Amino acid sequence: MPKPEKVILVTSSVEAGTLETLPVAPEMELLPHEVLHENEWYFDIADKICITSEYSLSPVMDRLDPARKKAVETLKDKARFREILKGIYPEYGFSTVKLAEIRNIRGSRKSVIKPVRGIFGTAVRVVDESTNFDKLSQELGDEIRKNAKVYPGSVLSAEDFIIEDFIEGEEYAVDMFYDSNGEPKIVNIMHHPMPANNAYIHMMYNSSKAAFDEVYEKALLFFVHLNRILQVKNFPMHSELKIHNGEIIPVEINSMRFGGMGLCNLIYFSHGINPFLCYLENREPDWSKLWNGKEDAVFSFFIAYNGKNTDTRNYRPRPDKLKACFTKVLHEHLFDHRKQLAFGIYFLEEKEENIRELVKLEFDDFFEKN
Repeated sequence: MPKPEKVILVTSSVEAGTLETLPVAPEMELLPHEVLHENEWYFDIADKICITSEYSLSPVMDRLDPARKKAVETLKDKARFREILKGIYPEYGFSTVKLAEIRNIRGSRKSVIKPVRGIFGTAVRVVDESTNFDKLSQELGDEIRKNAKVYPGSVLSAEDFIIEDFIEGEEYAVDMFYDSNGEPKIVNIMHHPMPANNAYIHMMYNSSKAAFDEVYEKALLFFVHLNRILQVKNFPMHSELKIHNGEIIPVEINSMRFGGMGLCNLIYFSHGINPFLCYLENREPDWSKLWNGKEDAVFSFFIAYNGKNTDTRNYRPRPDKLKACFTKVLHEHLFDHRKQLAFGIYFLEEKEENIRELVKLEFDDFFEKN
């Protein structure tokens, strides 16, 4: 089988949502994860490749040109990522620790602890001097073992953790890519409110003109600085960023992909734009016109998690009950909750006051006995 020549979108059934909610254009070529394993293609710097799931990151990375492979390795390892950013953020503190050593920590200023390699918010916690680290160690180990059934060790580290300074401020997500000239192009900007239950950390992202105005220029400048270090071209990224005192500080960056589980497609359901075609065509959406007539609109991406305390073998979700909580559903896609960490995703048009209520939801309340 010859190597695809168009946008190479490596697909995987391990993490659903992205492909199922995206209208695939003729310009795009889809490459199943399994087919990639069957061939020994090499992707040079001109190949525009993107993955739909972290599950496919390792085999893609093994076939990349040296510059992009090095960048993937650096960004995936959160400790190395912080090392390369020391010149931009010299006062930001971090250290590494083994899972078995966490129980021995005594006292801590407000920090974030998470796997050095992580996905889907697995085993991410905010800690401080009041934290019971013995109990936390057990909780993190249990969560890692549960999610390791879905994601391989190359994506989710079981033993190595990083403890880093907690970043104050509002969190935002940005989907972008470095084009064929190494210039940053932004295709999605979303505010990420924190849920009441941290187990559902990625439950909601909201796109609005206000979020765009707050983030765009600051993010663009950061991505320019970052590529002076990475030196990559044709490189998509999903970034989690915070803004504090007018300064943008990265939380983490996921390479070779946009937002997972369909998050990247929020711009399609809000503005009719395919972010993967932007990547193919080396262009950014016309942000100067995109929000015309939609200045007060808020578009949301919502993950319907499996309840934290729900036995998914004996309980089933109630999507109808959940949908009654939304203002306007633009699109619904349901999963087999026994095979995924969630039972569906929703694209919404929402109201700010309802968003404040939605992030308080407890998903155990939306399951019933089989």
